[in-house]
Amino acid sequence: MTRRWRPIDAGPGLVGARRTALGTSAQVVVPAGAALAASLQWLDRWLDQADCAANRFRPDSEISRLNSNRAEERELGWRLADLLQASLFWARRTHGLVDPTVGAALIAAGYDGDFGEMARVQTGPRPPRAAVPGWWRVTLEGTRVTRPPGVVLDLGATAKAQLADEAARAISQLVGGPALISLGGDIATAGPAPPGGWVVRIADDHQASAGAPGQTIVLVAPALATSSTTVRRWRRAGLAMHHLIDPSTGLPADGAWRTVSVAAATCLEANALATATLVGGRVGLALIEGSGVSARLVARDGRVLHLGAWARFGEESPPLIWPGAAA
Repeated sequence: MTRRWRPIDAGPGLVGARRTALGTSAQVVVPAGAALAASLQWLDRWLDQADCAANRFRPDSEISRLNSNRAEERELGWRLADLLQASLFWARRTHGLVDPTVGAALIAAGYDGDFGEMARVQTGPRPPRAAVPGWWRVTLEGTRVTRPPGVVLDLGATAKAQLADEAARAISQLVGGPALISLGGDIATAGPAPPGGWVVRIADDHQASAGAPGQTIVLVAPALATSSTTVRRWRRAGLAMHHLIDPSTGLPADGAWRTVSVAAATCLEANALATATLVGGRVGLALIEGSGVSARLVARDGRVLHLGAWARFGEESPPLIWPGAAA
């Protein structure tokens, strides 16, 4: 095991490890006896590559250089171009609720550095209502991006989920069996599920203790993502802020839901739909219902709503087995 990783209790017949990466936590679980060490070495290289491409908080990252460049056109490396392409796709699919051009609004709200290093109480003026240029003003042809000067891109709503999908497939092939990857609570799996499925705890905070409010499920869908307004929070000029921007206002979303979990075919789809629902309320609900996925939504007052196949089980315990919407 490399120095960056720490072993975790992954359950019977499984081994796993966790490290800090991409401003959050990264976790991998594979069958006992599988090539865990080789998996961790591959993940180290792959996570470093992604961080160099898409970490807005690194001044030397490609996305930071792009954001500070006033040229309307710029050639991108394949990694950033691929992540941006997925972000623009889901911006279109969510009717702009998940918008990669919210970067300036996030900075205006005070989210201008790695969350682990941010002051939770910030002084200064009341955050201004920052205009969100709109995803449609960004075009990508191959690896050449065109956008108006001053557009600040942030791929936080899609990149980690997409990376989780990619890593799960790669690690599953490497070990020749099932693999689970979690990046900040965005969970992707690949290969046949282990006996009994993947046991996953859902809560507002993916790093919360087992006693925190939430639900334990047995996941047999390929992916699960949870978005929440309760974790990455801070105060600025006396106002409560969080990291999910409503593109229509340029301010943190102020919807009815505090946490949304979606089980879907890919982690990217699950996270995009979860974020869209936190930002867009009824529009997001319609997207979930029209996508044939399952979801668990927690309102501000703690009430829980289940959609899709999840509604058959509700908050049942022992763990829910999620069979997929088509089952």
